[in-house]
Amino acid sequence: MLQKIRDGASGPLAYVVVAVIAVVFGVWGIGSYFTPSSDPVVASAAGTDITHSQLQNAFNQRYGRIRQMLGKNFDPSLMPPDKIRRNVLNGLINQAVMQAYARDAGYRVTNADLLAQIRSNPQFQENGQFSADRYKALLAQANIQPAQYEAELRHSLLTQQVQQVIGAGAFASSAEVDQAYRLANQQRKTRYLVFNPNTFKGDVKVTSAQIKSYYDSHGKQFRSPQRVKLSYVSLDTGSVSPPAPSEDTLQKLYSQHKNELGTSEQRSADVVRVAISPGDDAAARQSIQAVAAAANHGKTLKQAAGDVKGAAFQTLDSQTQSALPSALGAALFGLDKGALSNPVRGKNAWYLARLTGVTPANTPDFNAPQVQSQLKAMAQSQATAAAYKKQAQQLDDLAYQAPNDLQTISNKLGLKIQHTDWISPQSGPGIGQYDAVRKAAFSDAVYKDKLNSEVIDLGQQRKIVLRVTDRQPAERKPLADVSDDIRQRLVSEKASSRARDAADAALKKIQAGASLESVAKSDPKAALKTLGFIGRSDSSADARIVDVVFSMPLPAKGKDSYQVAPTSDGQVALVAVSDARDSGTTGAKEAKQRKQYTQQQTQLNAQLEYAALDTYLRDQADVNIHKGALQ
Repeated sequence: MLQKIRDGASGPLAYVVVAVIAVVFGVWGIGSYFTPSSDPVVASAAGTDITHSQLQNAFNQRYGRIRQMLGKNFDPSLMPPDKIRRNVLNGLINQAVMQAYARDAGYRVTNADLLAQIRSNPQFQENGQFSADRYKALLAQANIQPAQYEAELRHSLLTQQVQQVIGAGAFASSAEVDQAYRLANQQRKTRYLVFNPNTFKGDVKVTSAQIKSYYDSHGKQFRSPQRVKLSYVSLDTGSVSPPAPSEDTLQKLYSQHKNELGTSEQRSADVVRVAISPGDDAAARQSIQAVAAAANHGKTLKQAAGDVKGAAFQTLDSQTQSALPSALGAALFGLDKGALSNPVRGKNAWYLARLTGVTPANTPDFNAPQVQSQLKAMAQSQATAAAYKKQAQQLDDLAYQAPNDLQTISNKLGLKIQHTDWISPQSGPGIGQYDAVRKAAFSDAVYKDKLNSEVIDLGQQRKIVLRVTDRQPAERKPLADVSDDIRQRLVSEKASSRARDAADAALKKIQAGASLESVAKSDPKAALKTLGFIGRSDSSADARIVDVVFSMPLPAKGKDSYQVAPTSDGQVALVAVSDARDSGTTGAKEAKQRKQYTQQQTQLNAQLEYAALDTYLRDQADVNIHKGALQ
């Protein structure tokens, strides 16, 4: 057999095969066949790849916004991450498809457009001026590279161009506005009979057999959830103790940050400012030149400014360069005391300044107590971050090397083993509040195979490894424990059903010729309520009654329309609508409302057109979601 294989592997064909393999390995590397990509593609749309990191970053931002928006009311069980991740991925796919369409259609975002958008963002400005340092610092704080931010911003601006073009072409017809106005301001004459289920509870009898039958047919409602108790080790910056900083370390920090530890140079000046009117830079320039000419001929700046229209004089006391408009600061910090600057142009004004005072920068002494305290705090922070990073790597390694207990990790990293109370798949105290913890605790590896979890990142520089120490499977509660609850449910359900039956019976009587008022008098459990004319936004009426009233067909002249419906507080109502009228809004108020409806309808039409284009492009695009993309 081996000889046949050897014989078949010789000859020209074998050399061709070897050559092809050599080229493949030479170009891509043999490692690519055995090492998965560090950032795999999870989906592709219209020729654009969406990577795992893009999906994860977008998911983290969406999930974080939801948590921040809901605050204490955030309930992870109502916000399943898998569903949010799926919605985020669909959004990224739609975005990629729309961007491909925009590029093909000739939309472009120039570098100038991109720069203007960044410079106009107030978050990147200091004293009304764009600050490159602030721009870089904020992006670094958010762990975003400038190139990444600028690429995403360019894509966003490209999509906005499409939206703007569609919005510019959208309009609302007079018929749409008239219909929207009439419907929004219509009032309907309403009265109704209400039947309270509580008045029927005394007539309801529930047997033990009915309780048992309900228990048997609704078994899932009476199961206690599976629960676990966990033990875990937690690594955070508070659990690392770096050594005290050395003198050499403090000296290096002092050299690097001595300007920040002291005070910057400050300057005082007399300043004249001439605002630039939109499109009229020449007039402002001529005015500031007139002030400069007068100042050069012996007048003070205050006197010179008083002679020129539009010139404003002010005195600046002890200002740092960064606190001033960039053009004025550059001019002022290049002057000698008493010297007059040349006119300089800022973003919105021309300036002229005379330096009146200089406060030199103050560099504190290295041995000053306050400086030592600041340097030690900086050194401690850096050392703590470095120690945390090192131990986090060790934690990753140990979690993999010692999967069967936490004691090994505890001993080697000096981390205390902690314990939780009962945690269910939906909620729990302490670390049980984190979705990632509950998901790991009930995973097969941890719950069934009794292994340690992988390292779980809880954010804010905190990582944990956990294992299950006790488990309680889901089980059915005994009938005796839930019989009272079932009895109350059955009583409420039967009472509500009887209230509904009473309302239906009342409707049949009316359809047979009785009036609403006569039915109310003949039934002691019915209460008649008269609302008169109500509008869609009438807050004095039950909200569900209002919804029903404006969903009912208008009655024929001289007749009423009827419908049985539940109320907001669990009662049952037989609703009657007998007439409709316009609100009677006229004059300036009507004109204002119609203008609002025109704008709203136009915006709605633009949104519908954009959504239709989005749906069409998605249907036509080549979209491929890779297996496991949502895991």
